[in-house]
Amino acid sequence: MTKLEIKTIKGHKYLYLRDKVKVNDKSIADSFYVGRLGKISVDRFMHKLHEFEIIKLNKYTDYKLKKRHCAFLDKKRALGLEILGYGHQLFAKLYPDEFKRYSQAVFVRYVQGTTAIEGNTITPRQAEELLEHSTTPAGKSMREVYELLNFKELEKFIELYEGDVSEKLIKKIHTILMQNLLESVGEYRRIQVYIEKAEYVPPPPFEIPNLMKELIEWYRANKRKSHPLELAILLHTKLVTIHPFIDGNGRVGRALFNFILKRTRYPALYLGLEHREKYLDAVAEGNKGEYKPIIDFMYEIYLQQHSKIYEEIIKKVQDKEANVFSEHERLAKEFIKLKGTEADMK
Repeated sequence: MTKLEIKTIKGHKYLYLRDKVKVNDKSIADSFYVGRLGKISVDRFMHKLHEFEIIKLNKYTDYKLKKRHCAFLDKKRALGLEILGYGHQLFAKLYPDEFKRYSQAVFVRYVQGTTAIEGNTITPRQAEELLEHSTTPAGKSMREVYELLNFKELEKFIELYEGDVSEKLIKKIHTILMQNLLESVGEYRRIQVYIEKAEYVPPPPFEIPNLMKELIEWYRANKRKSHPLELAILLHTKLVTIHPFIDGNGRVGRALFNFILKRTRYPALYLGLEHREKYLDAVAEGNKGEYKPIIDFMYEIYLQQHSKIYEEIIKKVQDKEANVFSEHERLAKEFIKLKGTEADMK
C-alpha cells in the first residue's frame, strides 16, 4: 500500500511517496520524491502518483529479469510475462471486487477445461452453475460431477496450505482430485502402464519412488533461479512423464502448474478442449525430453488469456486515467488533508 511521508528540513515540509513492490516472497522498498508540500497542487500530486506507478513497474520488471533465468523464453517474451505479472498485482490492488470476479471466472474455466481434456462432458456454462451455485447439471454422471467438485475441495486446501512443493503435497493433491473416482488415491502405481496414443511407455513402478525424489530435488534446485512459468511447465511435464499414479496424472500436473503460478503471484492458466490435441502433442515431446514445444505452446495461450486486461490496467495508470481507483482516491484525500493542515499552521 502506497503511503505519504513528510520530511521536515529547515522548517519546510517535503512530501514523499513510499511503497513496497512485492516480488515473490520478497518486498522491495521504494521511495519517490514529490516536492515541497506547500507548493504542490492536487494536479501535480496526481501526476507524480501516476509517475510513481510507472517507476514501480520498471523496478519490478528489472528485478525479476535479473533474478529469474529463462532457459527457453527470450528477453522480449520474458518481459511480457513480467508486465503481465505486475498487471495482475495492480488489478488486485486497485480493483479488488472486479479482480475477485475475474479470478473466479478463470477458476471455472480452468476446472472445466482440465477435466474436459480427460473426457468430461460438462460444458462451461454447466460448470459455472455447479461450481458457483451448486446446481448439478442434468444428464451428467456423478463421476463427471465429482471430477469438478473435487477441484473446489482442492482450492480450499491450497488456500490454507503454507508448505512448498513436495511428494507429500503431490500425493495430497491426487487424493483430493481423485476422491470418489479411484480406490488407490494418493498412492504411486504398482503396475506398468502404457499410453498408446502418445506412443509412450512410462517408467516401471519400481523406479517411481526414486524418480519422484529426484523430481523434488530438481524443483528445489531450480525454484529460485528459474522463471516461475518455465518452472511450472517443466514440473508439470516431468511429473506427467513419470506418470506416478494409475490415473489423474494430467490433472495433478496442471494443478501443480497453477499452484506455482499462484505462489509467485501470477494468474492461473486454463486449457480447454480446443487445446487438447496440441497440448497432448507438446506433452509427448516433453516425454522425450524436448521441452521447448510445450513451453512455447503454454506461453502463447497464457498471454492470449490475460495480457489484454492487464495491459489495459497498466495503460490507464500510464495515461493518467486511473483517478477513479480507490487507492488513488485515498491518497488524494490524504494529500488534501495534509495541505489543509499545513495551511492552518501558517
